[in-house]
Amino acid sequence: MILPFDTSLALKLVPLYLLMGIGFVLGRFGGVKGQDLGRLALFVLSPAVVFKGFVTADLRGALLALPFVVFGLCSVVALLTAPLAGRFWKDGRERIAAFTSGTGNTGFFGIPACLALVGPDSLPYVVMVSFGATAYENSVGFYTVARAEASVGGALMRVLKYPGLHACWLGAALNLSGLKVPVQVMQAVDLLSGGFVPVGMMIVGLGLAQLRSLRLDFGFTAFTFALKFALWPALALGFVWLDKGWLHVFGRVGHQVLLIESLVPLAAVTVVHANLRNIHPDRAAIAVAASTLFALVWLPVVYSRAF
Repeated sequence: MILPFDTSLALKLVPLYLLMGIGFVLGRFGGVKGQDLGRLALFVLSPAVVFKGFVTADLRGALLALPFVVFGLCSVVALLTAPLAGRFWKDGRERIAAFTSGTGNTGFFGIPACLALVGPDSLPYVVMVSFGATAYENSVGFYTVARAEASVGGALMRVLKYPGLHACWLGAALNLSGLKVPVQVMQAVDLLSGGFVPVGMMIVGLGLAQLRSLRLDFGFTAFTFALKFALWPALALGFVWLDKGWLHVFGRVGHQVLLIESLVPLAAVTVVHANLRNIHPDRAAIAVAASTLFALVWLPVVYSRAF
């Protein structure tokens, strides 16, 4: 049963690898720099995705608690990881490692993975998990990275100035109030949000284009892999065990989604931050790309043992 899933999921991700290839070609032969695309993705396209997600989601159902739980867990993991990573690096990698430890590719990897393994019933759970991770990326996660080049107060000010944070609360407020967003505004938001995935994956390719050799940063990659592919699945399995025995909050579908989303690769936005701040974007890109390949094997192996 594992092999057909591997093939199916890999085929669903082929367009993403093609986009990475386009970014690599643009960076290696076209002279395109990742910093400019990083600013576009982080300050324009990503807030559009966040706003659209929160303004259109069903925030009144029983699943409402899920994004808050995910947000809290992401934040705790990142904040605890930061001082640990600081013992190994002092050149900014500690902040990139802390940021990426709190999130993952819950969107354009997690969604097809859940649909392939669980089916359409998984979609509401996937959306809520993604909202929690996105809220983390646009608040605590942004603060974590900003601390690489600013004081605590300066980092907080950068978070408050970040459009993605305001897209979160504004979209949620409009949703809960029942106010309708003008059609023309939503059309513009749709156009912008549609560009986030292709631009984000091309940025990963641009980061890979900066490699002058395929020399893996073993320490950074091993650190991020341990957190992403060992700690997060352990947390997910621990919660599933707790929920089955005592809490009884989610059913089987919810448990399946939580485990799958804990096994997704490193978030592509990791490379966006690395590019934007010039913190070893090549090493971040190769870690993200390697994690995507590794997840194609590791995810079905763990999932097949649990369910």
